[in-house]
Amino acid sequence: MNIFRYPGRMSKTLTCLSAFAVSLVSFSAMAQQAPKERAILVLDGSGSMWGQIDGVSKIEIARNEISQMLTSWDQDVDLGLMTYGHRSKGDCSDIELVIPPQPVNARIFQSAVNAVSPKGKTPLSSAVKLAAEQMRYTEERATVVLLSDGIETCEADPCELANTLEAHGVDFTAHVIGFDITDKEAKQLSCLAENTGGRFFLAGNSGELTDALKETVKTIAVAEPAPSPAPTPAPVVVAQPAPEPEPAGPQGIRAVAKLCETCDPLTDGPFWYLKEPNKDINGNRKELARNGSAQPIMELGNGEYYLGVSYGSAYADTNVSVLPGQLTEAEINLNAGHLRITAEATPDGTSLDDTMFYIVYDAKKDLNGNRKEVTRSGAASSVFRLPAGNYHVVASHGKARATADLTVAAGDLTDHVMDMNAGYLRITPIPTEGAAPLEDNQFYIVYEAKKNLEGNRREVTRSGAAVPLFRLNAGDYHIVSSHGNARATLDVTVKADELSEQTLDMNVSYLRLANVMAEGASKLEDGVFYIVYGAKKDLNGNRREVVRSGAAQPLFRLNAGDYHVVSSYGKSQTTLDVSIEAGSLDELTMVQDAGIFRAETRLEEEGAALDDGVFWIVYTAEKDLNGNRKEISRYGQAKPLITLKAGSYEIDVRYGNETYVFPVRLAPGEIRDISLLLQK
Repeated sequence: MNIFRYPGRMSKTLTCLSAFAVSLVSFSAMAQQAPKERAILVLDGSGSMWGQIDGVSKIEIARNEISQMLTSWDQDVDLGLMTYGHRSKGDCSDIELVIPPQPVNARIFQSAVNAVSPKGKTPLSSAVKLAAEQMRYTEERATVVLLSDGIETCEADPCELANTLEAHGVDFTAHVIGFDITDKEAKQLSCLAENTGGRFFLAGNSGELTDALKETVKTIAVAEPAPSPAPTPAPVVVAQPAPEPEPAGPQGIRAVAKLCETCDPLTDGPFWYLKEPNKDINGNRKELARNGSAQPIMELGNGEYYLGVSYGSAYADTNVSVLPGQLTEAEINLNAGHLRITAEATPDGTSLDDTMFYIVYDAKKDLNGNRKEVTRSGAASSVFRLPAGNYHVVASHGKARATADLTVAAGDLTDHVMDMNAGYLRITPIPTEGAAPLEDNQFYIVYEAKKNLEGNRREVTRSGAAVPLFRLNAGDYHIVSSHGNARATLDVTVKADELSEQTLDMNVSYLRLANVMAEGASKLEDGVFYIVYGAKKDLNGNRREVVRSGAAQPLFRLNAGDYHVVSSYGKSQTTLDVSIEAGSLDELTMVQDAGIFRAETRLEEEGAALDDGVFWIVYTAEKDLNGNRKEISRYGQAKPLITLKAGSYEIDVRYGNETYVFPVRLAPGEIRDISLLLQK
């Protein structure tokens, strides 16, 4: 049974003579004592400690079992506390010596343990090293007890550290408790103990953690003590008044929780909160302590207290008075029960032991028709601790859904099996009949088969896996799948507790395009833009756009059929009409029949090129019926790079208030520098 103390107000006076005598006695005793054993408990404060075992977080279990350990701790061994990962996320330097090695004060030590709130990483090697250095392990005997639920995550090697500490330490020992870890993690942690002559324990639940801590305490207690110095003569002691007698037992609260008035007290699971009785201006009470023991004894000073207890999602509280020299019995009725939920694909069908998720809501809806969420769980078989009452449970198996309205009675266990009415759909895509399955670039959207009044279907789920497995309620579905820009649909019926295996013909073909400025030129590596249209025009003469790409040599995944491709390179455009077949790859090169001007201007024949103030407009050389030329492009740079279809053009250059007109001609594949002299 755990005992923790909250300080009361007591005072005693001693005469100067008595104080002096006590000092002499203490000095004499210290002179004859051997150097005390010292140890540091290194407690894992990483984020994974919020993981649960049987519905209780690992950090809560550790707090509870450490409180039990403190009751049997050898008072001849000083104990310190170090933790890591408890203040920030992703910080490998988040290590803190909370309590240096000193005589154990169970209340102070437990309060420090209870304050550890897991958040970050697991720099256990650095923590053990710092603990060893704190105890001057190269000069004196030192022991570290590491309690961790995972392996090193900060790029250190615990085995190498163990060898170093063993080699340089006077008598260094590390005992390691692996809490809820895998076999692979155990191999890494065990060497830290084995290489320093310590013991390694595996603990998978609170009972095993209790045993591991007990064995660790025994191991440290029976360790061979360091040699004692020769005794020195005791000084003369002056007589002092006899001390006042201590109370026969603890003063405070013994706390017990029950599920109902006639139920036995709980022996596992409650978590206690001790607070001041009065609320602040915000309506909150100041927390004094918390405890994870099932039936703790809390040593407290005289006064009024507020005691609360949680058990899963159940909570109850009461005011408690502590009188001088008395242990107040505080029995709280949680008025709670248990709800155990399992699931089957169909009644008396396959039991579902994975991919289950439950949300428990209050049965009653608010004014907006919503229910308040109480708790949730991802365990396939979940036991919920709930206040007595009515609940609405929503269960999910993939995208299969089921609900149940259930009642939990105080002190009782309600068992319920959810009928998920669930079936399975696996889709394998192929590019065309007889071809090998597609392995990438697949995307699926699953819709209900039935349309609403607007002709739309409700989306159920989607997946980017090449060969997805959908968990769905039995029924009819419409599947839309895409492979790049190839589309295919599938209508399918899913039956409860059955797997429907479907092959989907994507009718897909592949088109890889490239571009050259002129026949025989090298392929362009940038600056090209493609738009792929369907070949057929609508009544307005427009084609439907299918896809576009800015890659120089794109690979398009398209349904087999006819297409019209437009490619642009600067202000040059070219087109291509192509027919592609399912399962085939067509690689085509488009000829831009284009050229490039690198243009500049100057005011004098031998003068420098102008760097600003120049504006360019490129027109066609030919005029229309109205005598106007069509504008092709315009540029605000002083020295533009102008890419055009091969042919003749008129370039207007504006500088200041003047406009200068130059005819130019560009051949296919030509890249030409032009320098224009701005003179009237």
